Amino acid sequence: MSDWVPAGTVDEVVKKKKVVVPVDGVDVLVIVHDGSFFAFQNMCVHRDRELSKGVILNGKLICPGHQWAFALDTGYESIKELCQPTFDVRVHDGVVEVGARRSAGGVVGD
Repeated sequence: MSDWVPAGTVDEVVKKKKVVVPVDGVDVLVIVHDGSFFAFQNMCVHRDRELSKGVILNGKLICPGHQWAFALDTGYESIKELCQPTFDVRVHDGVVEVGARRSAGGVVGD
């Protein structure tokens, strides 16, 4: 398996704002916020709710189930002190790509 999985072109991801792609058997949510891309395991660590149905508010991804708020850059939920699994994201040749392994999150340059 490649180390990077395409999520779509930059324009496609920006237009949709949220894209879910399979990465090594796990659905990964790719989002864009203020021009940066982030990737999370789509199922919430709390109650297996789909984060793709959530919203971004004050720089955090809000779970639609019980409103847990995960930091976009780390996946950390400060009140509950848990982390949502995140994946590296990069833009390569105009395509948004997700790292095949879980990480601490954030954007990786070319």
